[in-house]
Amino acid sequence: MSVIDLNTADLSWLKEISPDLDFSDTERQEAILESNSRDFNAVPGSGKTSLLAAKLLLIARKWNQQKKGLCVLSHTNVAREEITRRLKLNADGQKLLTYPHYIGTIHGFVNQYIALPALRSAGIKVEIIDDDAFAKKAQKFLQYNRFYTLRAWLKHQENADELINTLYFKGSELEISTESGTLTKEDTKSGKQVRELKLLLFDAGIFRHRDMFAFAENALKSNPNLLDVIFRRFPLVFIDEMQDTSWAQESILNSIFENKSTVQRFGDIDQKILTDDEGIANCTFPRAGHKVISTSKRFGNKIAEAVASVRLSQLPVIGEAIGEMPPILLLYKTSEVEQVLTKFGQLVIDRFTDSKLEQKSVRVMCTRKFGSGEVAPGRHLGDYWPPFAQTQMVTANLNENFWQALLFPQNKNIGANLFEKVAQVRRALLILLREAESPIVDQIRDGNALIKAVTEQTGTALAIHQLIRYLVLCPDLYATPPARDVLIDKIYTDLNSYLPTETSLQSFKNLSTFDQCFFSLNPTQLPNLCTVSHLNREINYTIGTVASMKGETHIASLVLESYGGNSRKFDLEMALPFIAGIKKNPASVSKLQRGQLRNLYVAMSRPSDFLCLAVNEKRISQQTLDALTAKGWQIEQ
Repeated sequence: MSVIDLNTADLSWLKEISPDLDFSDTERQEAILESNSRDFNAVPGSGKTSLLAAKLLLIARKWNQQKKGLCVLSHTNVAREEITRRLKLNADGQKLLTYPHYIGTIHGFVNQYIALPALRSAGIKVEIIDDDAFAKKAQKFLQYNRFYTLRAWLKHQENADELINTLYFKGSELEISTESGTLTKEDTKSGKQVRELKLLLFDAGIFRHRDMFAFAENALKSNPNLLDVIFRRFPLVFIDEMQDTSWAQESILNSIFENKSTVQRFGDIDQKILTDDEGIANCTFPRAGHKVISTSKRFGNKIAEAVASVRLSQLPVIGEAIGEMPPILLLYKTSEVEQVLTKFGQLVIDRFTDSKLEQKSVRVMCTRKFGSGEVAPGRHLGDYWPPFAQTQMVTANLNENFWQALLFPQNKNIGANLFEKVAQVRRALLILLREAESPIVDQIRDGNALIKAVTEQTGTALAIHQLIRYLVLCPDLYATPPARDVLIDKIYTDLNSYLPTETSLQSFKNLSTFDQCFFSLNPTQLPNLCTVSHLNREINYTIGTVASMKGETHIASLVLESYGGNSRKFDLEMALPFIAGIKKNPASVSKLQRGQLRNLYVAMSRPSDFLCLAVNEKRISQQTLDALTAKGWQIEQ
């Protein structure tokens, strides 16, 4: 079913308004001009999100329906913001940012159109929808005397915290389940207390994102007319990063749009690392008849060859960028594992000018944060960067700390990343208003909705706008303890009208989100920040998991080997023979090892210029080293 037709003449107009984008190849042109339901499987760096934004611009010129709109869904706010940024640059594109159109995350869509309306109509309070906040409250409630039996049972479970932290409602019958193992039987006393704990959180209005899909399923089952209302509103649907859509999410989207609306889905099945195994066999991306985008504009052939070697589908990856550097394999001794990040920083400084490093990020990635196993170090981030593990007690609640949320990476150019900085400050204010129990942020999921909520509830968001501008442009205001103390007074004055009436200045200052304990740490000891000095120059870069950096583009990336506890394999030890060309079929490994390769595929495809892999020298053979050298890899020790 075709909703709107695009043709080659439209491509000429697109070149005029988006000269920075290149859609001259056949694959991308076919994707833009496709008017029927279709899947597109695209390699990393192919510009899926930019292509989708360009297609939306073309459609916006021709869209003439007043009460029907486009529905554009993504998994991350990063993708949504990129699409929104491009649409704002054009008058036609701006029309798609208002009614009747929807551009946002899948979670936001399900919440706005199904789950939250159903909960409100049932009189159910929704205080917050946030996984971290849920975990914090669940652990607090767990300490109540009435949960004594449950706590006793949990003492014998290796993953006790995660069992409770990831409790969620499942399916239309709202069964209680967990993402992290197996719960005790329902008819036992501890099993009954699990249910009681989850319902206590329910009554408090505290939910996980995954709960909303269960509420949506329940609502659609009890009121099937909702399906007609939603799909008639959105005859044309686009979904980005489709590979990360779980079956619970896809089944809801299918029930609404399948064979009713025109649906085009974009993704890369080999980048599916955020897996929800339940029902995964039912997921349909990419469907038969899908088209591919096989060329990457992010990196050149050297990185492309390495990336393709661990791609489970074995589809080609072609790099079109120029100027990339030979990839490096960094070998380290077991006793020198903590020197790996320093060595990488030196390699980066040797290869790039300061002006180059201001344009894109430098990052270090590892699949695992923590882990165990009676094997040599190199297992997880904590082995390479001890402060990451050592400061966890101090930084356990940094995700809810106002000051931490304000901090901008030191190697970023604030002027060049103003949009990102504004989003960061909005999130910091949302964290603050949540802890202050401001009624204005009830049901707000992320900082991007803050301005809209304030405007709708009070008629103006001028005070918030001015405070955001103040915090974005004047970072010195929170650079020292005295400055932060003064700033709290100002923030209290600016936000006072949004706070509960009984909130005094002193109680505001006592909020835990203003805790400054982590400022006492040396910057080189922050859990995810590494500083390296070399040749009278300095570089700061962050470290993190592969999952946390998915979708990013870096000028230089270091991929650290990690140990897959269940697979009993180090990922790079297993992957390097494929990268070297000694082994040919990465899909031949076990299921757990395929998961490790998918993470490496994502990590290795982040850099535009410089790829570096780190492996223990005892975990690679001379044959593999020789083969890598023959392929143009440089070996560093």
